[in-house]
Amino acid sequence: PAFLYMSPGHEEVLTSIIYGIQARRGIIAVIGEVGTGKTTLLNTALEWLSEKTKVAFVVNFDVSFDDLLNMAIVKLGLATAAQTLTKAEALQRLNEFGLKQLSEGGSIALIVDEAQNLNQRAMENLRLLSNMETAKHKLIQIVLSGQPELEKKLARPEVRQLTERISIRRFINPLKETETYEYMQHRLDVAGYNGPALFTPEAQHFIWQICQGIPRKINILCDNALLIGYREHQKEIGPALIKKAVNDLRWLPTA
Repeated sequence: PAFLYMSPGHEEVLTSIIYGIQARRGIIAVIGEVGTGKTTLLNTALEWLSEKTKVAFVVNFDVSFDDLLNMAIVKLGLATAAQTLTKAEALQRLNEFGLKQLSEGGSIALIVDEAQNLNQRAMENLRLLSNMETAKHKLIQIVLSGQPELEKKLARPEVRQLTERISIRRFINPLKETETYEYMQHRLDVAGYNGPALFTPEAQHFIWQICQGIPRKINILCDNALLIGYREHQKEIGPALIKKAVNDLRWLPTA
């Protein structure tokens, strides 16, 4: 989170996540390509949320809903990892905790990262989980964060009831060309670099052409270029070093 570059698009998504949880909006969907910063935004949101918001952050690696539920229960401190709860027991504890949090002015957020791996049964159960509420308030706020495959799954007729409960849906887009250059400088600033420009304008443009605004790819390419520059005793990173880094990574055929 310390390295997060707050482009207008990233700021909108971050604000929407925090607002959606604090305002008890129910289900929030965050969708973006691999490497666009979804997990970084989620971790940043955790730092900005009130201490009264109890969060279960779960990375979904194609686990069942029951396993997902039990992981959440453990992360919320409602059970130990050694305990084996039935689905009914876990839901009961979660509901009671939600009511307790509400009475104390707090909330519960279940954040599911890599949500594109959810199967249909898990999605159906999440819909039922979102039904935990009082006459006025949702007891659990659910954030589903995933790759574009998640959007495709949400478009299926069989999960329509879940999709209809999504109150906020945000997309993280790749950085624009100027934002890519600003992002590179931001990373250098946060790292403490204050010397002359490390990347020539031509190198920066080449990086933009190769990475197309995907922060993770920018990080990897720039890091490799800097390593090569260090090895070759270069004070400046030009297009030739970027090309060497691209070839080393096998991102493009070697010229």
